[in-house]
Amino acid sequence: MKKSCRLFLVMATCLFMLFALGYESSAQQQDSRFTAADGGTVLDHSTGLMWAATDNGADISWEEAKTFCENFKGGGHADWRLPTLVELDTIFDQNSAGRFKTFQPITLSGCCPWTSDSRRNRARSIFFMTGEINTYDKSTTSSMRALPVRLAR
Repeated sequence: MKKSCRLFLVMATCLFMLFALGYESSAQQQDSRFTAADGGTVLDHSTGLMWAATDNGADISWEEAKTFCENFKGGGHADWRLPTLVELDTIFDQNSAGRFKTFQPITLSGCCPWTSDSRRNRARSIFFMTGEINTYDKSTTSSMRALPVRLAR
């Protein structure tokens, strides 16, 4: 009986250590995934995308968001645009303790950044409190934001 208890304790300790090391490694990978860059920008090394570090900071319609992104000059670059739904989803962090669940150092002042995914008078967004994908009329402004993105070269 003593031998089996000791074996159980050794196995449990090993499993705990493997889990703890795996968690630490995952956290370290997330820490190194994003790098704050010049001019209020953030580089995502995993996707090769460069993001504005913050959104536009106020309610905005889809057309206004598109224009805002196209005119954004962060980091001295002029090729900014609205993100696609797939791109925007890459910065959603379900484990974030923040109100709007983004990977740091990207921050949002409102729940729902617009995407370029649109059809007629409607466009898509992600609700950054839950990760839910929604479709809104392009004239909607309440809590909608513009978060510029570009392909880093």
